[in-house]
Amino acid sequence: MKKTAIVSALLILAGLAWYVFSNNSTAKTGTNGVSSAAAGDADKGQNLIVVTPWELTSLDTSTTGFIFQRMQLAETLVDASQDAQLQPMLAKSWSSNDAGDVWTFVLRDGVQFHNGAPLTAADVVKSLTIALQKPTALKAAQIADIRAIDDKTVELTLEKPLMSLPAYLAHATSMILSSASFADNGEVTQLIGTGPYQLTRFEPPQKLEQQAFANYWGKPAKIKNVSYLANSRSETRTLLAQSKPNYLVFTLDPASLNRLQQDPNVQVVSKSLARTIQYKVNADNPLFRDVNVRQALSDAIDRQGIAQSVMHVKKAAAEQILPPIFADWQIPAPTKQPDPAAIKQRLIDLGFTVDDQGMLYKDGKPFAFTLRTFSDRPELPLIATALQAQWKKIGVAVDVSVGNFSEIPSGHQDGSLEMALYARNYGLTPDPVGSLLEDFAPAGSDWGVMNWQSPALNTDLQVLETSTAPEHATKQQISKIIHDARPITPVVYYQQNAAAHTSLQGLEIDALERNFYLSKLSWAE
Repeated sequence: MKKTAIVSALLILAGLAWYVFSNNSTAKTGTNGVSSAAAGDADKGQNLIVVTPWELTSLDTSTTGFIFQRMQLAETLVDASQDAQLQPMLAKSWSSNDAGDVWTFVLRDGVQFHNGAPLTAADVVKSLTIALQKPTALKAAQIADIRAIDDKTVELTLEKPLMSLPAYLAHATSMILSSASFADNGEVTQLIGTGPYQLTRFEPPQKLEQQAFANYWGKPAKIKNVSYLANSRSETRTLLAQSKPNYLVFTLDPASLNRLQQDPNVQVVSKSLARTIQYKVNADNPLFRDVNVRQALSDAIDRQGIAQSVMHVKKAAAEQILPPIFADWQIPAPTKQPDPAAIKQRLIDLGFTVDDQGMLYKDGKPFAFTLRTFSDRPELPLIATALQAQWKKIGVAVDVSVGNFSEIPSGHQDGSLEMALYARNYGLTPDPVGSLLEDFAPAGSDWGVMNWQSPALNTDLQVLETSTAPEHATKQQISKIIHDARPITPVVYYQQNAAAHTSLQGLEIDALERNFYLSKLSWAE
C-alpha cells in the first residue's frame, strides 16, 4: 500500500511539473494558423490558465463546442441568464408565426468575426446548416429550411411547430462561426468566432491558447491571455490551484475542496448547477421491469447522507430530475430517510426470497447487477460506492464498474447496460423541454431512458412543443410521471467548485454551465 501511494504521488508531481513547464514555455505559431505569445507574461501572473477534466477532441463545435462556449471563443444567436431566461446574443430579437413553425432572427449590428469580417446572415445559415448535418442538439428541432432574408435576417422553417426553438439556438453546438472557418466538406479548419477571446493555438487533446479580441462587440476582456488545460486527475488539478497564482481550476473532489478551503492564498467558489447526478436502468431487464422494484431501489437511497458526505451541500438531495432552477417544473417530493428493513419486506412481498446472508433472490437468481460510471467527475465513483453499500442493506448486490464515460452510451446501444450513474446537464438548452424530448423519446437515447416509454408523457411533451403559453400543470405532470415511474432516478444535484488565487477578481460560476465568464475576470492591483 505504501509503495502504491508513493508511486501515485510521484506520478502526480511529475504531471504537475510537466504542466507548469509547458505553460511557462514561449508559444509559437499554433495549428490554428495564428501567432501566439500567450505564455509570455505567465511569471507576472497575467496569463490565466484554466484547468478542467475535459479533453479537446477537434475544432468541430459538434464535439468540442461546449469548451469553446465556456472559454468565450464563439457565441450563439441566443444566450441565457443565470435563472434560465433567454436573452439576446448575436440575434438582437426573434419571433415566430402563430403556428410556431416559422421563426425569424434579426442579427445584432456591429459584430465582427475574429478575422475582421462582419457577421452576416450568410454566416449564420452556413453554421446552422452544417450543424444540422452532425449529431447536435439542433437536429431534434426538425428544421426543414434555413435561409437568409437579407444581410441581417435569418428565417428558419420547421417540419412541425416548436415553441422552444430559441433555446436550441443557445446550445453550444449551434455556435456561429465565420464562413471562412469551414472547408468545402463542412469540416472546421479554423475556429473563427465572435467572442471576447480569439483562438491562437490549438493542441488537442489537452491545450489551447487564446487572446482578448480588441474589436469585440460587447465589453472587452480584462485579462489579455488565457490558456486551457485538460487534466483528468483531480489531485493534480488541486496541486495546480496551489502551485502558482495564475491557475483557475474547475471540478474538484470533496477531499481536495476541503484542503483548498484551508489555504489562505486560495479562494474557492461553489454553486449548485442545472445538472443532476442520476442513474438510468435498462427497463427491459427482468430486475427493473417492475416499477415497484425501481421505486424500492430509489426509496433505499440515503440522499441526505450522500449530499452531505460527498457533495458537502445539505440541500443537494434530489427527488426529481430537474434542479430547482427550473421552478415551473417542481412538484412536492420530500426527501425521506430510508427504512431498509421495510423496503426489503416490500421486495419480498413482490416475490423475492432471502438467502442465509440476507441477500435477495428471485427465480433462483440473485438480485445482482453492474452499475457503470466514470471518474471524469470525481463524485461519481464515490456516489456509486455509497449506492452499493445502501442497496446491500436491502439485499441487493451491486458491482460498480468505473470506466470511460463512453461505455454508457455504447452499453445503451448494444443492450449490455444494466444501470448507469452519470451527471446530466439540463441547462445546455435553457428550456429543459429540449433535453426531455431527447432523453424520453419513445426510442430512448444514449443518456436517456432505455427500453421505457410513457404515452402520457409523450403527449404532455408534445403539448409543450406546440403551446405558446404552456400551463405549469403540464410541466408538473411530466415531472410527476418521471418521479413515479423512475426509469431515470435522481440522487443529488451537482455542485460545481472552482479554485483560484485570491488575486483573481470577479470569479463566478454559471449555473447553466455555459460560460466561465473569463472576460469579467481581472487581477488585483
